[in-house]
Amino acid sequence: MHIIAAKAVAFGEALTDEFKAYQAQIVKNAKVLSESLMAKGIKLVSGGTDNHLMLLDLRDTGITGKELERRLDEVHITANKNAIPDDPQSPFITSGLRIGTPAVTSRGFCEEEMELIASWMSDIIKDFDANKERITNSVIALCEKFPIYND
Repeated sequence: MHIIAAKAVAFGEALTDEFKAYQAQIVKNAKVLSESLMAKGIKLVSGGTDNHLMLLDLRDTGITGKELERRLDEVHITANKNAIPDDPQSPFITSGLRIGTPAVTSRGFCEEEMELIASWMSDIIKDFDANKERITNSVIALCEKFPIYND
């Protein structure tokens, strides 16, 4: 019974105008993030996105998905290494990175913040050591501006 009740609640929420606006913002954020990353020379497997996810092709960057995942984690940005089509790396290393926008949209991030995130990711790819401290501080400040919980 609890599964039926949970589905009923979820479907009821999905019918609200607030949920529809939230979903639309997720897609807008993904579009801006993907376009901003591509403008900085970062390739996307699909050449963009029309949903909440994108897969970066890192083969031309000189770093692996595993390495970029680690670097981003150090500056408090969460992403996952992911294989790309015909990936030359093993599934434990990968040549791709998967990112999505639902979590940051839930925090209240909009298009302006997506452009910041793209800039930070580009800087982390290009020169991690020179940018690590600045980006860590910027990520923390942005998250403080958009807290998960309001007191």
